[in-house]
Amino acid sequence: MSPEFGDLVGRDIEEGERARLERVHDLLVAAGPPPEYVVAPPAQLRPRRRRAALLAIAAALAVASFAAGAAVVDHWGGPNVDFTATMTGTASATNATGSLVVFDIDAAGNWPMKLTVDGLPAPTGGKTFELWLTRDGKLAALCGSFLTADGSAVVPLNAPYRFDEYDGWIVVQKGSDTPLLTT
Repeated sequence: MSPEFGDLVGRDIEEGERARLERVHDLLVAAGPPPEYVVAPPAQLRPRRRRAALLAIAAALAVASFAAGAAVVDHWGGPNVDFTATMTGTASATNATGSLVVFDIDAAGNWPMKLTVDGLPAPTGGKTFELWLTRDGKLAALCGSFLTADGSAVVPLNAPYRFDEYDGWIVVQKGSDTPLLTT
């Protein structure tokens, strides 16, 4: 049962305002009470929420695991640098420069290397360039051959030799013993 209008509103209201409020009251009484809102039992909502929460946690763990794995691989996956040798151009290649990074020796006894060169002259007759270990300034042990694009290259090479038997490195054009780069 709804309260009477006179019980809700006092007598000290202006007549126009009183008439307006009474119309609103009558409309509310005619509309009746709002329908009952039925709340689902908590047991019906929990599995759905729990599933979503578990999925969110699983996704976060997957992302965290991937990031941790990538960091470990990035940190531990690459070879350790044993030493770096700078190479300079000779009279035959005055603008040439180079850098030779030698990594730790592998289990088989090879020294993996990365040679970076820049400014080498175009090879004659389409020949390759070669990196050699030297002994007493002369070619002694070949470490590998490579080509360049516009005089530049970054190439992986290797040396299966004991470095204490040699005194440096040089880059020559195949078939020549004239150094273009030297350490």
